[in-house]
Amino acid sequence: MHRRAAVVVSLFALAAAVGPLLYMVGGAQTPSRGGGFAGGMSVRVPLPVDNRTHLYVLDGWGGVHPVGSSPALTTSASWPNKDIAFSLALFPDGTGGYVMDGWGGLHPVGTAPTVDSGVYWPRWIGAREVVMAPWSSSDSPAGYVLDADGGIHGFGGAPAVAPGATWPEQGIARALVLVAGSTPSSVRGYTLDGFGGIHPFGGARQIIGNQHFPDDVARGMVLIEGKGLFPQGYTLDYSGGVHPFGGAVAVTPGATWPGKDMADSLVAWTAAPAGSPGGWVLDRQGDVHAWGSAPALRASKTWPGWDIARGLAGAGSGGGSTERLILDAQPIGDGWGTYYNQRDTRWAQADVAGTFPVWKIGCLVSDLAMVYSHFGFRSVTPAAIAAHGGWFDGSGSIFNSALNVPGHRTVIVFDPSPAWIRSHVAAGHPVIVGMNLPSGGTHFVTLTGVNGASDYWVNDPWEQNAMHVTFSGDWFTRGPIYEAIVFI
Repeated sequence: MHRRAAVVVSLFALAAAVGPLLYMVGGAQTPSRGGGFAGGMSVRVPLPVDNRTHLYVLDGWGGVHPVGSSPALTTSASWPNKDIAFSLALFPDGTGGYVMDGWGGLHPVGTAPTVDSGVYWPRWIGAREVVMAPWSSSDSPAGYVLDADGGIHGFGGAPAVAPGATWPEQGIARALVLVAGSTPSSVRGYTLDGFGGIHPFGGARQIIGNQHFPDDVARGMVLIEGKGLFPQGYTLDYSGGVHPFGGAVAVTPGATWPGKDMADSLVAWTAAPAGSPGGWVLDRQGDVHAWGSAPALRASKTWPGWDIARGLAGAGSGGGSTERLILDAQPIGDGWGTYYNQRDTRWAQADVAGTFPVWKIGCLVSDLAMVYSHFGFRSVTPAAIAAHGGWFDGSGSIFNSALNVPGHRTVIVFDPSPAWIRSHVAAGHPVIVGMNLPSGGTHFVTLTGVNGASDYWVNDPWEQNAMHVTFSGDWFTRGPIYEAIVFI
């Protein structure tokens, strides 16, 4: 089973302006000490609060967690079993903002009122990032949502803008930022693509000297206040590297993970000393790492072993995230047996009998390996099963004859009744069930026990660390059962 998780991001950036401006890029900003020009009219940009005390981490289930001494913010939505919250953005005063789900919906945080994003993709994770406009507040909650193709969608009365670049069906947009001097009559900015390309729109000045990558590894961008002719700032790569552009000084990152997709998003410190920029990087497990001149801050919650941190946001800034397809090794188990995830890096890229990789079609392969482990065959992994060429046809479908564990009998039933399934699970028999998913496609999970009068305990090979989880709930990986495989 594979759920499409297209990713989008856009960056709004710098406009030609007189005097220093507050720039917001990739979800960060620096203090404004003067006015800018928008449409020929001087515009006052309010000074943002110090985001050192207004900094938050978003998790994929919708939780918003303060960093350091930041005050708690109330939230209005959560998804206990769905990794679907993908971006958080806050007003310049840090009192509220919005969580954006992957379908484009916006959910108030703190003082923010309810607002309609104007977009919604219920069967496609097509939203990448939400960004608040520089003039936004709880009384005027204007901003933009970036979609997976690079489209930019205004809400709360924000004017329509034309993106500087789009990437239809490629999912490589990586950040959205608005120039601090933007007003309702003149919105300017940039988009960042996954290869490090920075694309101006709305009359924003060109950026020079930005780092380009041969692969899709760019994860965020910030602009800082500079004295040169060109906008200055930094881009973040997935291993934690912080790369200057436009003449910005080199900085030392707080943490790096060479060759690993571990860095999630980037924020600049709004109160950094002049000429000494800094900020924070969020890693995928929720830790926050200072870079440059920024002080070290402690995250209030982390998730070791999970790719679930989904954006770092400070006062006046926002951050979005991407879902990692291949997961770190998940060597976990319990008294029932060993848990196997089809996206585990140890076998995710292995082909199923020379057809497709395990991460893509290996849910039943991983379930079968879990059943083997339950019966004591702990050396049988998804990779070992996938390597049995004679067990699969040319499309990667497994033959019924392969669904046998030595010393045990296998029963396969199509359209089984709930009572029949329950009787076998209650008797202690492992049951693999195949489901038709509402989003299309199929998925197999292993029922490991009865959970109350109407539910089951499940090992799910797609969801992260999904050992001994409930069958019911708001999972992506649940649907009507069309097949059951019982091992007796």
